[in-house]
Amino acid sequence: MLFMVVKGALIAIQHHQSKLILNKMLKRLLLICLFFVYSVGYAAIEVPKFSFIGKEISNFDVKPTFTNVKIEFQGVSNFSSYLEDVKVKIKTPEKKEYSAKDPGGIYSTKFGTGLSAIFVGEKAYRNYLIKKFLSGDYISVLENYKKYYEKIKTKEIKDEVELIYAISLFKTGFKKDAYQQLESIILSDNIYKNVATDFYFENLYETKDKNLLKVFDKLEEKTPFSIYVYLSTLRSMQKYYEIIDFIKSTNYDYDFIKDFLVLSLYFTGKYDEVVSLDYRSDNVAPFIVDSLIILNRLDEAEQLINSITDKYFNEYFNVKLEILKGIFSDEKINQFKDIDKLSLMLFYFSKYFPDISYKSVENIQFIDSKLEEYKYFYLGLYFYKNNNYEKAILNFDKIIFNDKLYKESILYKGICYVYIDLDKAEKLLTQYLNESFDDTKIDIARFIVAQIRIINKRYNDAFLLVADCDTMLCKRIKAEVFYNLKKYSDVLKITEGVEDNRVFFLRAASLYNLKKYNQASNELEKLSNEDEDTQFLKMLIYFKTDRLNKGEKILNKHVNNLKFLREGVKFLFLAGKYDKVIYYIDKSNINDHYLMLLKAKSLYSLKKYKEAENLFLTLLNKKEYLFDTIYGLINIKKEQNEKNFVNDIAKIIEKYDFQDKDFIVLQLAKISFENDDKENYIKYINYFFKKYPNSKYQSEALLLRANFYEKNKLYQNCVIDADTAYKKSKNNEALFVKAKCLKYIDNKKAYEIFKMLLEKSSGYEYVSRKEIIDLSNDAEEVLTNSLFFKDKDINLYYHGLERYLNLLKTIGEDSYQYIMELLESGDKDFVPAGLYFKGVYLFNKKDYIYALKHFLKVYYLFKDSKYVKKSLEYAKDCYLKMGKKDKAEKIEKILKKVEG
Repeated sequence: MLFMVVKGALIAIQHHQSKLILNKMLKRLLLICLFFVYSVGYAAIEVPKFSFIGKEISNFDVKPTFTNVKIEFQGVSNFSSYLEDVKVKIKTPEKKEYSAKDPGGIYSTKFGTGLSAIFVGEKAYRNYLIKKFLSGDYISVLENYKKYYEKIKTKEIKDEVELIYAISLFKTGFKKDAYQQLESIILSDNIYKNVATDFYFENLYETKDKNLLKVFDKLEEKTPFSIYVYLSTLRSMQKYYEIIDFIKSTNYDYDFIKDFLVLSLYFTGKYDEVVSLDYRSDNVAPFIVDSLIILNRLDEAEQLINSITDKYFNEYFNVKLEILKGIFSDEKINQFKDIDKLSLMLFYFSKYFPDISYKSVENIQFIDSKLEEYKYFYLGLYFYKNNNYEKAILNFDKIIFNDKLYKESILYKGICYVYIDLDKAEKLLTQYLNESFDDTKIDIARFIVAQIRIINKRYNDAFLLVADCDTMLCKRIKAEVFYNLKKYSDVLKITEGVEDNRVFFLRAASLYNLKKYNQASNELEKLSNEDEDTQFLKMLIYFKTDRLNKGEKILNKHVNNLKFLREGVKFLFLAGKYDKVIYYIDKSNINDHYLMLLKAKSLYSLKKYKEAENLFLTLLNKKEYLFDTIYGLINIKKEQNEKNFVNDIAKIIEKYDFQDKDFIVLQLAKISFENDDKENYIKYINYFFKKYPNSKYQSEALLLRANFYEKNKLYQNCVIDADTAYKKSKNNEALFVKAKCLKYIDNKKAYEIFKMLLEKSSGYEYVSRKEIIDLSNDAEEVLTNSLFFKDKDINLYYHGLERYLNLLKTIGEDSYQYIMELLESGDKDFVPAGLYFKGVYLFNKKDYIYALKHFLKVYYLFKDSKYVKKSLEYAKDCYLKMGKKDKAEKIEKILKKVEG
C-alpha cells in the first residue's frame, strides 16, 4: 500500500503511471473489511427430483423416414398444358395467317410496312412470336414485342402475346421485370392468367422465394398447381397450422390436399383427427398407423400395418408394436436406417425408462456419429438414474458432434460431478448456464451452483435458493446475500418490519456501509444483547463519525483482537493520527505483518525515515507485502534526495517475484529519466519492454519513452511510441505528447491533434491553446486562444497577440487595441512588435511621418529584434512616399548592412 504524508495526505504522484497504481493501492488500503461473514453449513448438495428427465425421454424432435413422404402433384400444370397446346396450334395455322418468317418483312419502305398490315393477320404476329419462343429465341420475342403488340387488337391474342413476352423476360434473365409482368397478368382479367400463375409459382418454388405466399393470397382464382406449391412451401416452413386452416376453410377436393392435411394434423399432434379422416393413401398410411399406436388403438394399427405394401415401413411398425409388448430386439432395430433406429430407441425409452435393457441399447449401431450420440446421451441418463455417476459421465463424454446434445450433456455431467468433484460440477453447470435457453433446466443448474458457492462462502448466487420465499428465515438469508453482495439498500427493503437480533445487526451494518451512521447506531440499540460483532460495528461507527475517543475506548478494550486492531489503527492512520497508530500496535501483543506495514507507513509519514526503512527491510526479509515494501523504500530514498539508489533497488527486486513488479521496474526507469541518468534510464526501460511485453503498464512505459525521445529530439520515435500508447490506453496525455513531437515533423497534423484535445475537454486544454497559438494559420483562432491567457499568463498572451498581428493581411482599426497593448507592455520582447505594427497601422493610414518614427525606433532601440529588417523596408517606403529619395537611399544602404 502507498505511503501517507503528514496529516493523511498521500505522497504526490507526478506522472500518470503513478496515478494508476495510486488508485489501485488506495483501494487496497482503504478497503474496510467485511466484518461479518455468515456461513451456512451443508452436509451435501441437494439435487432436485429429476422431473425434467421425463421430458428428455418423451419430447423428441426426431422424424422417422416415413414422415419424409414426398407429396406429388397429380396432373399437369396449366403452363405445361399450354406449351403442348401451342406446339400443336403453330404447326397447323389457318390459311389466312401470314406464314413468312417476319410478318411485314416483304416491304422495307414505310409504304411497304403500312401495306403489309393490310395483308398480315394478328395471328401471324402471335405465331411469329410463339415460334421464336418455342425455338428458345427469347431475345427475338423481346425485340419484336413492342413492334407487333400495338398492332394487335383482339384480346385473346393480345393476352397471349403478353404472356409470351413475360416468360421471355424471365428466360433472358430479366427476372425482376418478368415477375412484375407476370404478377400484373395474374392479377388481371388476362385469359392466360392461370398459365402465368402456374409458371410463376413453379419458378418461385424452385428458387424457394417466399414471396409466392403473398401473391397466393392475392389470387382470386387459385389453380390446383398454385395450391400445391403454396402448401409445399408452408410444409417446408413447418407451418402446419396454416396448412390446416387453409384446407379447412376451402372446398378443394384434390388428393394431394388430403395428403397435406393428414401430414399437418399429425405434426400438430391432432392424432384423433388423423384417424377419423375417411381417407387412406400410400402416402399417409404410415401417419395413420403411428397415430393409432400413439392413441393405443393397437388392433386397428396392426390391421393397417398389414395393408402397407412397403416392406420397410411394414417391418418398422411391427417392431414398434413389439416394443409395446416389451420386446426390444437390437438385431431387428439394426436393420433399419439410422434415423429410424433412433426413433425406435427413443420410443423404447419413452415407454420403459429407466427400466430398460441398457445392453441392448448399447448394441444398436449407427453410421451417423451425431445420431449415435443420442444413444450415449440416454445411456448417460440411465446410469445417472441408477446412481452410477462415473459410467454416466463416460457416456456423456462421448458426445462431441451433436451440438444440441452436447449442451444438455454438460448439464447432466455437471450434476453427476456433484457427487464426485464439486469444482468440476460448478464449472460445467456454470458453462451450461452461459449457453442454455431452457428456463427449467437453468433454474435447476443455478440452484445447484448456488449451493456449491454457499459451501465455498460465495454468496452471490445463494439468493436463488430463496428468491420466491417470504418467510422470516428466507428474508434473513436474502439479507445475508444482499449484504455480502454489498446491496445494502436491498437489505433494508427485504428486512423491513422483521424483528430479529440478526436482522437488526444486518440492518445496522448496511446503514453503516450506506454512510448513515446515526441510523446504524439506532438499529444497534434494538439488539437485546451485545456481542463482539456489535462492539466492532460500534467502534467503526464512532471512528466514522469522528468520535475518536469513543472509538479508541473500544479499540483499547479489544487491542489484542486482530480484527479490532487492524480496523481501528487503519482509521487512525487515515485520520492522520500516526502516533496513535504506533501506540496501539506497540501496545498489542500481536505479531502481524500488515500491522508492521502500517506502522512503517506511519513512521514514514512522521518523517522518521530510518525507523520506517528498518521495518520495510524486515518485511522484505520476511517476503511480506513486497510491492508496498519496495515502493516504500523507493519513496524514502526520493524523500532523502538520494540520486544513485535505483541500482540498489534493482538488485532487491531481482531476488523476488511479486504482483506489480513491472510497475516497480518502470518506476526505476522513470526516476532515472527525471534525474537525467540516461544510462540507467535506457537499461531499465529496455528491461521493462523485454521482460514484460504484456504488462498492463505498457502504455505508461511507452509514454515515458516518448518523453525521452522528445527530450533527445528523436521526434519520429516519439510520435510512434506516443501513438502506440494512445491506441492502448486512449490516454490524452499520450495524444498530447504525440502532437508535441509531431509539430517538428508535420505542423498541420500536430495542429489538428491540439485542436481536438482542446475541443474534447481532454484535460490538456490549457497547453493545447498555447500550441494552437503557434501552429494555427487562422488569425482569429490565434486571437481567441490568446485572449484566454490574458489573466493567466501575460507573456503568453502578448506572444499570441504578436502572432495574431503577423497573420493579419491588413493592419487596421480592429487590431489597433492589441498593437497598443504590445507597445505599452514595457517588455523588450514585445515592444518592438508593438512599434512595428503601430508603424504599419500608421502607414496604412498614410501618416508616413509618424509611421517612419515608429519604424526607426525599432532599428535604433532594438537592433537585435526580428522586426528590424521589416521596419527598415517600411521606413524606405515612407521616404519614397514623402518624395525623399535621398533618405530612402540611405535606408537602402542600412538594409544591405543588416542583411549583410
